[in-house]
Amino acid sequence: MLPFHMGWVIVSCLLLLYLASYAFSYSFCNHHDSSALLQFKYSFALNTSHDDFYWWPLSSYFSSKTESWKNGSDCCEWEGVTCDTISGHVIALDLSCSNLQGHLHPNTTLFSLTHLQQLNLAYNDFSGSSIPSGIGDLAKLTHLNFSQTSFSGDIPSTISHLINLVSLDLGGNDKMRPDSLTWEKLIHNATNLRELSLDLVDMSSIKESSLSLLTNLSSSLLSLRLSGTGLQGNLSAHILCLPNLQQLFLDDNYNLSGQLPKSNWSTQLRYLSLFHCNFDGLLPPSLFNLTQLSRLHLSGNKLVGPIPSQINKLSKLETLFLSSNNLNGTIPRWCYSLPSLLSLGLGNNHFTGSIGDFSSSSLEVLYLPNNKLQGDFPNSIFQLQNLTYLNLFSNNLSGLVDFHQFSKLKNLYHLDLSHNSFLYINFNSSVDYIFPNLVELYLSSCNINSFPKFLARLQYLKYLDLITKFVKAFPNGFMISSCTPGNIFIVLSFNKLQGDLPIPPNGIRYFIVSNNELTGNIPSTMCNASSLFILNLAHNNLTGLIPQCLGTLPDLLVLDLQMNNLRGSMPKDFSRRNSFETIKLNGNQLEGPLPRSLSHCTSLQVLDLGNNNLDDTFPH
Repeated sequence: MLPFHMGWVIVSCLLLLYLASYAFSYSFCNHHDSSALLQFKYSFALNTSHDDFYWWPLSSYFSSKTESWKNGSDCCEWEGVTCDTISGHVIALDLSCSNLQGHLHPNTTLFSLTHLQQLNLAYNDFSGSSIPSGIGDLAKLTHLNFSQTSFSGDIPSTISHLINLVSLDLGGNDKMRPDSLTWEKLIHNATNLRELSLDLVDMSSIKESSLSLLTNLSSSLLSLRLSGTGLQGNLSAHILCLPNLQQLFLDDNYNLSGQLPKSNWSTQLRYLSLFHCNFDGLLPPSLFNLTQLSRLHLSGNKLVGPIPSQINKLSKLETLFLSSNNLNGTIPRWCYSLPSLLSLGLGNNHFTGSIGDFSSSSLEVLYLPNNKLQGDFPNSIFQLQNLTYLNLFSNNLSGLVDFHQFSKLKNLYHLDLSHNSFLYINFNSSVDYIFPNLVELYLSSCNINSFPKFLARLQYLKYLDLITKFVKAFPNGFMISSCTPGNIFIVLSFNKLQGDLPIPPNGIRYFIVSNNELTGNIPSTMCNASSLFILNLAHNNLTGLIPQCLGTLPDLLVLDLQMNNLRGSMPKDFSRRNSFETIKLNGNQLEGPLPRSLSHCTSLQVLDLGNNNLDDTFPH
């Protein structure tokens, strides 16, 4: 047993160690920093309506972080504030998504927090103010995020003083711009930059020679995002080959040209996105040997030639988009067997041959429209259990497709087989099948033996395009039960539909059933579809009067009733705030004067009233 005094010594030592560790793990906020933060807080209003961020899907989750900031309390405990555990100085400030609204004052106390290493003000509204030059006083900054902040004007040259920057994000501020000198100084000084994001910032004044300075960051840069910045000229291949680059986004720079390098790609490259640029030349085989590649998006360029057929194992590739180029040849077999592929987009090219057999079950999006693909419809598509989007529009596919097979694809919401004129679709089946998530169905110019009865059971259908020349009748209750309220588009022109005109559901935007054999009157209940943009009933055998209420539909842009047997007068009361751009009533039996209210159609571009018995002048 220890002597009493030895036990007391041990207890005392343990107590001192505890107090010392507590002192080193916790320190009250520096008084100057606390005061500066409070002054910054009171210089802004809090916008809790989220009106300025209505487009941001998470805006309802924005929180007013500065509400927790109270005078007399420890600022190190405030939301969004991080302090140095020894000095108590504020070293990190995260006020992203904090509902701040108003101008950032040139003399803001924020820039007196000279120990700041990280500053994040993303997703606030600074009302078009400029970034103050005082930003350069925060010399210790390593991370700066001013994305989506409504800043505008010139980026201050003092930003080049931040030589310790590791991450800089000014993206989403489309009224902000750097001049060439500021850009050059920034790239020259911030040699430790690993992440640079300037998406949508106006960089149209940055010359090719200035842009090529990015090669100075070859040892550090991991992520470069310059999408939609107005870059132009020829991009140096060296930028595409920065040795440590993992992410490169240059999308939507329509005047940015160049060719893809044949070699020297970063072996760590995971995301390469150059869609809607002006690149030309061939697809280099070396690009398809990058084993870390996860996303390759080169759509909307001027690339030519075939897709390389020999590749290394692209086991991590999830997205391959090469649409809207001038690529040709056959689609290589490896495109159908990538184990992680989620999206394959090769549309709007000149590919020939047949669609191969899919051996990967991960695919969710298959986009192959506007090619020259031929042969039988591949049955392996019906095994793609995760498929949500299938578009084979305008090819030369053939064979007989039993439509009930698509019901195996429970997640399918978009299906477009239209303009495959040798493709026969059979809707007859002894099996009662459903499509629980189908929203968009396009089957125009296919060979169809009857109107698909299952349409009456589609709960979420909003887009239907069925121009086939073969359909003769609607299934009972189709218009009533098949469409849920919302934006609905129905195109059934150039069929042989007979009988009375069905009433479209509320919420419909386009109702186009021209060039059929419909008979009977246009019922006044047609006006219950008050959200109509386009109503086209032309080239049928409709009789009776034109419902007067059609002139009062507020959103109707196009009213086309030409080449029917309608009689009586035109609608007399066109509302003052109508939206009419086109009115076609040619080839009916209308009579009488033109309504004076026709002058309310101030947006009218096309008015065709020929081959009637109308007697008047226009304009009045």
